[in-house]
Amino acid sequence: MEQHLPGQQPTKRVAILVESAFEDSEFLIPYNALQQAGADVKILGSRGQVPYAGKQGRISINADASTAEVLARSFDAICIPGGMAPDTMRTNLRTVHLVRDALQQGRLVAAICHGPQVLIEGDLLRGKNATGFRAIRKDIQNAGATYIDAPLVEDGNLLTARRPGDLPIFATALLQRLGLEIEGKKLYDINNVEVPWWQVAEYWGGNSKGQITEAIEHAFQDEQYAADMCLQHGQKVGDKGLQTIYQDLGDEARQHMQLLTRRLHDLGGNLQPANQDGAREARQDWHNIHDSQAVLLHVLNHLQARITNVYQMSSTLTDPITVAILDHMEVSLARSEQNLVNALQQRLLGATIESTRKQARP
Repeated sequence: MEQHLPGQQPTKRVAILVESAFEDSEFLIPYNALQQAGADVKILGSRGQVPYAGKQGRISINADASTAEVLARSFDAICIPGGMAPDTMRTNLRTVHLVRDALQQGRLVAAICHGPQVLIEGDLLRGKNATGFRAIRKDIQNAGATYIDAPLVEDGNLLTARRPGDLPIFATALLQRLGLEIEGKKLYDINNVEVPWWQVAEYWGGNSKGQITEAIEHAFQDEQYAADMCLQHGQKVGDKGLQTIYQDLGDEARQHMQLLTRRLHDLGGNLQPANQDGAREARQDWHNIHDSQAVLLHVLNHLQARITNVYQMSSTLTDPITVAILDHMEVSLARSEQNLVNALQQRLLGATIESTRKQARP
């Protein structure tokens, strides 16, 4: 039995579950936070003493033991990172039973991103408030939980979070719920959005300021390119409906540029000159294509590429404020995508009807 001096707090024991293709940052940030706070952290996989590689290729970690070798009562908390790993974890009955036992015994269980898939498998979300990566929102709801789109959702001894952007808040909450502190470091109020959470994440192994500013600059250049391109197309096209669409797209891109510029300024960064000229390519489109429908399809393809890029950045960055801006952009771009799709389909339908009429003529 572990011995403690009078007045000395017992060491907190925490298990972090892993399988191949776990989300690197979702393991690394809680792991570093717990280690720095003096917790006894054990890495558990379906097999012990074998390496597990992260999804992003940043880290590979050996499991200390398998989930079959331990009991829930040996730990004060269990942490479940996301990525692709939970899809494997949920197929291991011992892993699911370990998490179930921990919750039933009143021990803290913290799951982020796809981590709640393990909770779903054990039917552990029924009647709970929870969150998780948006791709499993419907799964969480179907499991009987109320899905809440928030950085952190606490329901009794269950903590859930959505993605890497929530990690500094998630890890801070984990420490606070365990009564842990880091010498010389202040743990911020998890409800305060004005906190420089990106610095907290960086301290525990998340994105550096340079990586965050590089992502912002990349997004800015995409929006600047789109704004220039849509301005040129709006001036060339004869269709009033398309003129309005291109004007709206350009205005939207410029609004996004303003948001990104403010965030970059807050981080002390400076915008770099764009590598590509959207206006120049737009002029080439009209010179080479001479077809408003083909240009519309080109604009749609570029818009869809922007949505993909924003989605990828928002799913990996560990800065909550930048991720919130990218979220806003993605929602806005998705609405614009639907407008473009509607315009394209109307023209395709019109062309089909006209072709049918011509064929029907004697």
